[in-house]
Amino acid sequence: MTRLFAIGATGYVGGSVLSDILKVYPDFEVTALVRTQEKADLLKTASNGRILTILGDLDDLDLIENATKNADIIINAASNSHLPSLQSIKKALASKKTSTLFIHTSGAGVLADSVDPAHYNPSKEYSDVKDIDEINSLPDTQPHRPADKLVQTIQDSNPDYVKTAIVSPPTIFGIGYGFDNKISAQIPYLVKSVVRVGHNFTVYEGNTAWSHVHIEDVAALYILIVQKFVAKESFPSGYKGYYFAADGTPHLWKDVAMAVTKLLVARKLISDPRIDKLSPEEVEKQFGLPALFWGSNVKTIPDLGKSIGWKPTKSSDSEFWASIDAEVDFMQKHGILHRTLSSH
Repeated sequence: MTRLFAIGATGYVGGSVLSDILKVYPDFEVTALVRTQEKADLLKTASNGRILTILGDLDDLDLIENATKNADIIINAASNSHLPSLQSIKKALASKKTSTLFIHTSGAGVLADSVDPAHYNPSKEYSDVKDIDEINSLPDTQPHRPADKLVQTIQDSNPDYVKTAIVSPPTIFGIGYGFDNKISAQIPYLVKSVVRVGHNFTVYEGNTAWSHVHIEDVAALYILIVQKFVAKESFPSGYKGYYFAADGTPHLWKDVAMAVTKLLVARKLISDPRIDKLSPEEVEKQFGLPALFWGSNVKTIPDLGKSIGWKPTKSSDSEFWASIDAEVDFMQKHGILHRTLSSH
């Protein structure tokens, strides 16, 4: 029996991936790290008892090390920057004597150029095949980079038995289908902040662009890598196993701002249609958001995933723009925006 250890199982990405795992592999023994008994009960009920749980968090290093030792597949979809837990995983994997797969979730924000227009590089696109050496040479000052570097050393510590892969999505959209958190980060965070403040913004002119991908297509990439591993088929791993997940035309953040504003005004969640052009410092002060994730360029080309058969089906431009309304609707129906308004 194949044993899978999941970290971040109640999250947006982790929950959706795990939901697919349960469907594709009904014989897997799945164990998840959860912070509370409430989360443990939620997973048990939602999975009809299929998901076993371990109570703890990312700082319970011995617990993570032991769970990793006992697993054939480890999927980390929790923090993409928590180094101590990754070091525990590396320690456990270094001593493995059976074939093991570790998939780590990063983020394409590692490529973010700058929030300073003088240093924008709007034409730059990164292929996870042609540009892999450049990606692997990014400085530690880039988001997620120290964790990526650590993960990329894991396979070298035990190359006969361990395969590693990093999945690095850009803006993820769509309603998740996991067990708890069903919404993504960038656009929902933007929506919540705009509702709280009462109007929208762009970082400077808003002429920066990010690639995007639907949550179902992200999960499909994880499943494909797992399938390759289970079938004992070769796939790029280690330093070459850095997988972008993206499709469609990168969105301009000023276009997102206009779409969000139009929707929120129509839903009477805000009354002021203005979109202020702000500096990064003003964005962080007024909206409480890190400007880098709405004011930089991140364009990715997922050549690696496509080389092993990944075929995104949900990430078209039309689906991306339609998803903004669906996400706002979901947040409103589930009281997320109501709580934001109440806290204003």
